Amino acid sequence: MKPPTALRILAALSAILACCLAAVAPPEFVPGTLRKTSRQTAARYTIKACDATRSSTCTDCGKIKLCLATDDTKNPIQDCPANIPYCSMSATVAEAVCQKIPDPTVAECAPAKSTFTCTGVGFYPDLKSCQLYHYCSALGAVADDYECPGGYRFSSKANGCALSSVACPTFTCKLDNPDAVYQAYPADAQYYVYCSYDRTKSPPSFLGAYVLSCGQGAAYNPATDRCVFTCPKEGLFVDSANPRQYYQCYYQNGVLVPRDMRSKFSE
Repeated sequence: MKPPTALRILAALSAILACCLAAVAPPEFVPGTLRKTSRQTAARYTIKACDATRSSTCTDCGKIKLCLATDDTKNPIQDCPANIPYCSMSATVAEAVCQKIPDPTVAECAPAKSTFTCTGVGFYPDLKSCQLYHYCSALGAVADDYECPGGYRFSSKANGCALSSVACPTFTCKLDNPDAVYQAYPADAQYYVYCSYDRTKSPPSFLGAYVLSCGQGAAYNPATDRCVFTCPKEGLFVDSANPRQYYQCYYQNGVLVPRDMRSKFSE
């Protein structure tokens, strides 16, 4: 027996609706947005008027005004080109130029430096917000700060932003942590935290928290206070947290175990 016409129509509409919902579903992973520097935001700048002494002037850290008319309101203003993004008043000629570096005489034009401390190479989460993360090119380098859109949070698996409805866990440094030197990062076992205090003072004063990475495929174990790499199979595997090291995975007594190795080129 054929189903009634109304049921067939309802089934067709349900299929169309499911298809449309799938089509507009947000992607599971997206890249973060590089956070703006002080150069890209409004900066204080002493604007010099167009007069007979100059052919151009800066209106802010990245905009140049061409002095083409006696009526200053008619003089065009434009952004400096992307390859020379900073406007600077020349020290030798009474005019403005676009250049690759910020004007050294204007502190507000210098790019903002990240406050995150790079403890290695790779991506790192932010301790205060799951929507923020940082990329470090080297130990001690200035980090690039990224921000995830609403509804997303940093994911070490994606090295970017993952769709999530889970609340961001909070992290608090402990002054006394007798069982370990480090503390576990609650949102991702790949990371752990060192909390620094000035213990010469009473009470000790907090100096800062440093996020460290075990690298891809490894996790921090609070019981042993160290990182443990899980071998996926036999072979050699990169230590993404330390380019000078790698893992050798082999069977020992029937169990797949890792061995920390150091590259011969790191000496």
